[in-house]
Amino acid sequence: MRFRYIILLLIVAVVSAGATYQFAGRHSSEDDHDGHDHADEQTAIKIPGVQTAAAAAGEGWDTLDLTGRITIPSGNLVQISPRIEGKVTSAHPKVGDMVQRGQVLATVSSVELAESRAVYRQALARLEAAKNELAQEQKAARLGANSARPLEEARAETLEAQGALADAKSELSQAKSELAKCESELAQCTARLQRAKDLYADQIIARQDLESAEAEYKMDMAAVGAAKSKINQYETRIAKENSRLELARQYMAREEKVYKGKVVDTKAVQAAKSAVIAAQTDVQAAADRIRVLGANPGGAGDSIAVTSPISGRVVARQVSTGEMASPSSVLFTVANLSTVWVEADVYEKDLSSVRKGQAVEIRVDAYPDRVFAAKVDTVGDMLTSNSRTAKVRCVIDNSHGLLKGDMFAKVSLITARRGSTVLIPKQAVLDDAGSKIVFTPCMDCPEDEKAGYSVCGSYDKLIVETGSTHGDKIEILKGVEPGTHVVTVGAYQIKTALSSGKLEAGCADH
Repeated sequence: MRFRYIILLLIVAVVSAGATYQFAGRHSSEDDHDGHDHADEQTAIKIPGVQTAAAAAGEGWDTLDLTGRITIPSGNLVQISPRIEGKVTSAHPKVGDMVQRGQVLATVSSVELAESRAVYRQALARLEAAKNELAQEQKAARLGANSARPLEEARAETLEAQGALADAKSELSQAKSELAKCESELAQCTARLQRAKDLYADQIIARQDLESAEAEYKMDMAAVGAAKSKINQYETRIAKENSRLELARQYMAREEKVYKGKVVDTKAVQAAKSAVIAAQTDVQAAADRIRVLGANPGGAGDSIAVTSPISGRVVARQVSTGEMASPSSVLFTVANLSTVWVEADVYEKDLSSVRKGQAVEIRVDAYPDRVFAAKVDTVGDMLTSNSRTAKVRCVIDNSHGLLKGDMFAKVSLITARRGSTVLIPKQAVLDDAGSKIVFTPCMDCPEDEKAGYSVCGSYDKLIVETGSTHGDKIEILKGVEPGTHVVTVGAYQIKTALSSGKLEAGCADH
């Protein structure tokens, strides 16, 4: 259906961006008997900045529109804690600072590290003394009594070391299983706590229920910390047993040489060798303990560096210089938002339209005129029992850093492409009594075609049928052809003037 509204120009100007038009309602020919008198009777309407744009042919597609939320990929949001308890002697980055993987964020002075270094130095001293004692006994053996240590004893020592190592590995495996269980329970508890916070914010549950959820979360956090501590202990033990086994094998190899070559040995030499092996084991264990604390055995001092495991931006800082910190203390939270997720719920009836790798358009209120390209990464395998929806996760390149965690998003999954269609700017389409309309300049008069614009100031109102929105464009299924110019700026003012009765409808055959 097509209507035309004629708007007479009081000041004729070329139709272009930024031009100012003055329009008046057009009178019928019966009233047009005295142009001068009618000019006094007309009410001028000034509509500045009227702009037009040509409808263009483009590709159209169908979409499934959802509401989603921006989330940060797992592993891209880390809470950073020290490995040991101590006093924070420096804390460098501020909230908002960019950090690189391995960058030092803070230093912690630890009594435990100082004590571990002292144990390491003492073990080195005992090893040096044991080596000197062995050298003296070997020299004495070459000068005197011959004795050979039974090869069987060396083999027994090796077998014992192998058994101890196997036991330690088994216990480590059990500890890792326990940690996985604790982390799973913590993840579930975290979700319950977040839900409790949301329900409490909506005044659905009492404060007591929220505090109960927070207490459960703290208990699960403590359980995870304890499980990690146990794993550290077993890893230290495995390192010690590995060193012991390696030394035992070396010792057995030497004993085989002694046995086959009849090399002179004495009980004193054997005892000195055992002392060297024991001292080497102690040195290795002390060095491993320092490494577990995050320090270098060859270093000095009681300070340890707290580094960032990922590159990203500091989004939270909960530490100040001079405070005490422990492995359960979160000093910094670092987020890498170069890639983000958008998670949305899809109803069961729509799941057949969703697939991995599917193109997606994302819009957020913070940037209403911008469309972010994404792709479907995963489609959940389980439906929620109450809403009968599955979780769909989309991946977005966020190298520009515009998207933030927990932003709400409008998610448009492209379900089908329909070939060529007509696209016009979204702002050209107006609502009018339940219909969608656009205004287009009338070019019926000969002088219009000659000038290239509507000399008489006539505009048609076209009722259109719209389709999908694609960025700042909207699809026109019916009512506008490619190449047709539509009013993009000033259409609302024209519609308002028409609705107020200041403009009169013209005829279609003007």
